[in-house]
Amino acid sequence: MNRLAAFLVGTIGLTLAAFSSGALAATECNTGPPGNPPLSGTVTGGVVVNAGDFCILGGATVSGGVQVNAGGILIVCGSVINGGFTAEGAANLIFGAEEINCDGNVINGTVQINNTGPGVLTPAPSIGLERSTINGGVHLSGNAGRIAFASNSVSGGLFCSKNAFDLDDEGLPNTITGAKRCKFAD
Repeated sequence: MNRLAAFLVGTIGLTLAAFSSGALAATECNTGPPGNPPLSGTVTGGVVVNAGDFCILGGATVSGGVQVNAGGILIVCGSVINGGFTAEGAANLIFGAEEINCDGNVINGTVQINNTGPGVLTPAPSIGLERSTINGGVHLSGNAGRIAFASNSVSGGLFCSKNAFDLDDEGLPNTITGAKRCKFAD
């Protein structure tokens, strides 16, 4: 019986050691302005964009979600994000903008964008979420700048609260499955 107990304790210890060393930290993305190579390929453990960072994801497959912190700038083209997307106080967020030849994206998980500023990449809106498939709800709250939300497919609903502007679909309607609690500009 003592041998069995020792074997089990040893096995559990090895298992815990193996799994605890496997934890992955998020990759900080600061690729710089357009013209620099984007972050691409497979990224495991998520991506974080910190204050003052300018990140471009191009052809990336991210597991673990993407987070943009206050003051960060993110452009996402032709990428897949597994694990959702969150932004709190970002400076600019651009996804799938046709105007800059940026392919649409797939986001598997909830999109939560709060308190984005008026935007620093003029004449772009402060939030541009276009030509993307979003498998989860989209929540936009307290954002100060213009929001382009065009030609997306959303399964999970679209929710807005206390944004400075109504959403603009740029004449390219969205397909939304679930509740729609946002106003679109005329």
